[in-house]
Amino acid sequence: MLRLSLSDLDAPTNSSQYEPQTLLAEIRRAVQASQRCIVITGAGISVSSGIPDFRSPDGLFQQLKQKYPNSVSTGKDLFDATLFSDPTMISLFYNFMGELRNLVSRANCTPTHAFIKELDEAGKLLRCYTQNIDSLEKRIGLETSLHASPEDSTDTPCSSPPSLVSDCSSLDTDAIDEKKSQAAKRRTHRRRQMTLERTFTRAVQLHGDLDNVVCTICHTKYPFTEKLAEEFCEGAPPPCPRCKEIEMIRDLVGKRSVASGVLRPDIVLYNENHPQSELIGTLSEYDLKRRPDLLIVIGTSLKIPGIKRMVKEMAHSVHACTLRSKRAGAGKVIFINRDEPPKGWESIFDYYVAGDSDRAISLLPIASLPEPPPVQQSVVQRQRVPRVAKTAAAAPVKKCSKISLSSLLAPTISCVGAARKLAASGAVAKPIRAPRKLTSMMRVVKSSAAAKRQQKALPQSPNSPVMLPS
Repeated sequence: MLRLSLSDLDAPTNSSQYEPQTLLAEIRRAVQASQRCIVITGAGISVSSGIPDFRSPDGLFQQLKQKYPNSVSTGKDLFDATLFSDPTMISLFYNFMGELRNLVSRANCTPTHAFIKELDEAGKLLRCYTQNIDSLEKRIGLETSLHASPEDSTDTPCSSPPSLVSDCSSLDTDAIDEKKSQAAKRRTHRRRQMTLERTFTRAVQLHGDLDNVVCTICHTKYPFTEKLAEEFCEGAPPPCPRCKEIEMIRDLVGKRSVASGVLRPDIVLYNENHPQSELIGTLSEYDLKRRPDLLIVIGTSLKIPGIKRMVKEMAHSVHACTLRSKRAGAGKVIFINRDEPPKGWESIFDYYVAGDSDRAISLLPIASLPEPPPVQQSVVQRQRVPRVAKTAAAAPVKKCSKISLSSLLAPTISCVGAARKLAASGAVAKPIRAPRKLTSMMRVVKSSAAAKRQQKALPQSPNSPVMLPS
């Protein structure tokens, strides 16, 4: 992992192996050469908008600890699902969420959010995974819904749920139960039949958002309005309107009362499962199969186990991208944060940019690298060149002396010797090798001559047959 500090860019260059400008040029090239980028963000990208992060010395955890020293040992306690078992913690949780919602509603998008939007407009963004609950990605124009048709989804916030009090006089117990069962079957059928458009969602909110509140019993969603924020600030959880309406109907028809839910922010706390975890897992698996060539991790401390696992899987996929992308300069994993990454991440990240995310992003252009201009080949007219002209650069050929064919076939003169005789006469520039057919012919001639000499040397009897040469 190579480290680039933004403060070193203003300092004079040193004689180290990796100069700041050289590292910055490599990171720029990786961003420009990328065609399939994944961005994972944390609370650090929203600090410049006025929303504090969690784990910094002046973050939310420290603020909560200083604000409630007698009730909160660590700020993380107010983001744990076990708080609902303690009435005191519940009051503090709702009061803090009401204040946080008002703070988020006044926040504006940062240059880092604009950078992610530019990646999407340039066609380079596969997807953005964010841990933030401020919904600034949605405000800048990135689609955060997990369904291609939000109006058909049960996650769509409804300001006024369908009223059950249509005709209380004609309702009886069986009719209410049948109507509820039919509504539940329709919701289940709608969820099963809903097809997920895998490229529809541009920003996945891993921890929910503060745009909506949800009932703890019937899971009906409502917009997080200013009126609800005021009730939250009082420290008392507001009741669910739908559950309250059902309770009133049951009281009218003489049914026993059932548990009624309260409204809580639609966020995911510690020790709590995400209600859309299956859909998020499907999206992440699909993105891994698309072979991303760049991963940018911005503004996160990498403390949550789920985020750590996701970053490692995405980084492994980026490092295994195509050879063409690597030759262009992509195939890199970049970490941008004020604090150093934890130990053990040196082999995961290729570059660590230490400093403010907004300033770091301003140094990274998104435009693709310009393609080299095509080579203009001149049209050459093909001309018929005489065959002799092609060997004009060779040595001048001298007139060959006459050599009879019988001398080449004579047993006492070999083919190689004849070729050497040609070379010595200056007829050719280099000695040549004897052809294979001619060599085999000379072997036959030599063998036949040796057979004749051997036959003459042996005494022949009168009854022996006459051996004719082959």
